[in-house]
Amino acid sequence: MLGIIEKIQIKKSRPNKSYGFISAYDGESYWFSLRGLDDLKVGDEVSFSGGCNEKGFVARYVKKVAAED
Repeated sequence: MLGIIEKIQIKKSRPNKSYGFISAYDGESYWFSLRGLDDLKVGDEVSFSGGCNEKGFVARYVKKVAAED
């Protein structure tokens, strides 16, 4: 799946709990953990694997899409 990062929340006191949301091209909003993802920012286009849990839509394997020149 593809989408755009719409929000990032950095938790300075607990960095492992930092997260963000992706506005996917399927019209849904997906939550993702920022653990191990240092180079993402709001507005970046990303690819991910979408899923669902008891709290809602979840993105896994989030990767920034390389910009074409």
